[in-house]
Amino acid sequence: MDGLKIVTASLVANVVGLLFPIWNDIFGLVLLFVVNFIVGLLADVCNRREWSFRKAFCFFRDAGMYFAMVACIYLLGYFKGEERAAVHCVSFMIYVAIYFYGTNILRNARLITNEKSTLYRVLNFLYHILSLKVLERNKLLKDYIDYEKHDKNMC
Repeated sequence: MDGLKIVTASLVANVVGLLFPIWNDIFGLVLLFVVNFIVGLLADVCNRREWSFRKAFCFFRDAGMYFAMVACIYLLGYFKGEERAAVHCVSFMIYVAIYFYGTNILRNARLITNEKSTLYRVLNFLYHILSLKVLERNKLLKDYIDYEKHDKNMC
């Protein structure tokens, strides 16, 4: 039994050591996901929606899969000898997560605040900018959103 603990600890330590160059990115993702979870939970509580273990499980599953993708992309690039390219790819994935989870955080934060407050106006303005104005400037993102809407209408 002690041998299994030693092997597990060694394996975890080696993986953490390999992921050290993107440790700040991973920490940022953890922070982003925690804020998203807390704001979503507060939005549900403030709007008297029931707590859903299924929704929470899906969130943790999706966050775990995103962490696994980020780690795998970095490790594949590292083992190919393309560490700098892998770091750039991971950075791109982090910015994509910041955009989509950030807009979700703003949307949920608007549900928490009073519609007549200044904070609501600020959050609403930021949400408007991120959800609409960024799409107008980024053709690739606009095409993706249009494709996603069209794809959902086909089902």
